[in-house]
Amino acid sequence: MFPSGSSLRWLAVFTLGAAAALTGACGGGEPTGSDGGVLPGPDPSDALYAPDHLVEVAITLAPADWDALRMQTRDLFDLLSGACLAQPFPSPFTYFAGTVNVDGTTMANVGVRKKGFLGSLSETKPSLKIKFDEYVMDAELFGLDRITLNNSRQDPSFLHQCISYEVFAAAGVPTPRCNFAHVTVNGEDMGLYVNVEGPDKEFLRRWFDDDEGNLYEGTLSDFRDGWIDTFDKKTNELDPDRSDLDLVVAAADETTITNANLAASLATIIDLDEYLTEWAVEVVTMHWDGYASNTNNFYVYDDPTSGLFHFIPWGTDGAFQSNPFAAGLPTSVFATGYLARRLYLADETRAMYLARLRAVLDTAWDEAELLAEIDRMEALVTPAILPAERAGAAAAMDELRATVGGRRAAILAEIDAGDPAWTEPLRTPPCFDVIGDANGSFDTTWDTLQVMNAFTTGTGGIAGTVSGVPLQYTAVGSAAGTDPNAAGPNATIQLVGLKGDGTIDVLVLQLNPATFFPGAVVPLDWGAAFGGLWSYDPVTMAVTPIGYILNGTVTLGEASDASGAPVSGTFQGQLVSF
Repeated sequence: MFPSGSSLRWLAVFTLGAAAALTGACGGGEPTGSDGGVLPGPDPSDALYAPDHLVEVAITLAPADWDALRMQTRDLFDLLSGACLAQPFPSPFTYFAGTVNVDGTTMANVGVRKKGFLGSLSETKPSLKIKFDEYVMDAELFGLDRITLNNSRQDPSFLHQCISYEVFAAAGVPTPRCNFAHVTVNGEDMGLYVNVEGPDKEFLRRWFDDDEGNLYEGTLSDFRDGWIDTFDKKTNELDPDRSDLDLVVAAADETTITNANLAASLATIIDLDEYLTEWAVEVVTMHWDGYASNTNNFYVYDDPTSGLFHFIPWGTDGAFQSNPFAAGLPTSVFATGYLARRLYLADETRAMYLARLRAVLDTAWDEAELLAEIDRMEALVTPAILPAERAGAAAAMDELRATVGGRRAAILAEIDAGDPAWTEPLRTPPCFDVIGDANGSFDTTWDTLQVMNAFTTGTGGIAGTVSGVPLQYTAVGSAAGTDPNAAGPNATIQLVGLKGDGTIDVLVLQLNPATFFPGAVVPLDWGAAFGGLWSYDPVTMAVTPIGYILNGTVTLGEASDASGAPVSGTFQGQLVSF
């Protein structure tokens, strides 16, 4: 849904030790604690995550509840406007009571809700969390109180999560278990989901000797002054004390901790050796939406036994794909997260990271094993993939094979040539400011988007203000069609406004094709629809972003993706700047 080249980049050691060998099972092998000891097992939940097993999940909800669940969504404007670092991002999702059958075992009165932040949200195939004890105290299934089913919206192969978690686990990082599920809701075939273990008390007991510590989820969160309140506390929730996170901030603070003292300082509060491994695996698996690259999709656990924080990977459906917001950055370094950035910019710890990166490639990254796993998983899951998705899934699996096969060479080519430079400035907070508003109309036809002169393909109007200055144009044109440069399926409407100085403002509205029909009122919430305004100088050919359009709607009058069909409507929203 996002335009190519989007400026929203935020939306976007010495030896490895005894890392476990790849087992050929997603999250497989005997789990080990942070001290390397084998934990007791197996436990009843092993059956639910067996790598060669496709879990069957049948959900029954009142039809009205299912419709309400599907339509719940996040509003980017509400999430990121104002003081967005003052608290964890709130969840808009609520539980609905239903009946669930998992592998032949039926449980009534369980809680079912939608899940996801932004990239995985879907109204037709939502990611789901099933909580067995939401309404019945201490209810469990296979020793678990909940399961998580991811729709893999950002990964048409469905395999990225389980494959990447294999590598994390093989390297000895505390890692969720993962396999696959075939899901139906009220008898409707929803197709294939990824069945991934959520970090919770049961997870902590599998990896640590003590599960009473503080577990935090990081979502656009970082270990910097002013950012700590974004961490979502998942255990000991009634205790407001978060001073343990402040200790991490202090241990990494560049105003008080020199580069020479950085490793020693951090080693008092985080398991630095383990973190170097986790960081290296994020890079090797191209988990660009994790902590090091995007300060997103990660957990940290303050282990009472060791007194140290441990990082836990999460949300790896975007792994094995290039960061869409990081063109020109090294492929062998992710250093947006404050800890990763500090460690990489210091000579001693940069050498430690690069040595760890090589060690991960040598001990936990086995192309032959991974390619065999892709083949095994493909045979297992293909029958459960919806027929309309199978061709895309097969092509994406082939892309995954190519990525796995070439990843080692891509990394070594960079680091063998010398330490890759990291010159990106420290990230600014992801909050935005309202800088104005925009509204208008369009009247054009489909398949005109590729015509070079949009002033000839349709008419329209643009009004509003930017920083108090009115938007004024001598002519406005419009076009509509599919934008081949966009990140996904889209119905795109483009308006162009000629200004008195000869420059042109370009206003783009990109809609999810499922919302593109006559009479639709589509929210500009970065999910159903996206809007943005840019300035173009025909003389210099420079394109300058003005703002993004949120907290508004696109109202369609006529709408069809048949070539030459009329497309008309209106739009209104607020202009925001990050």
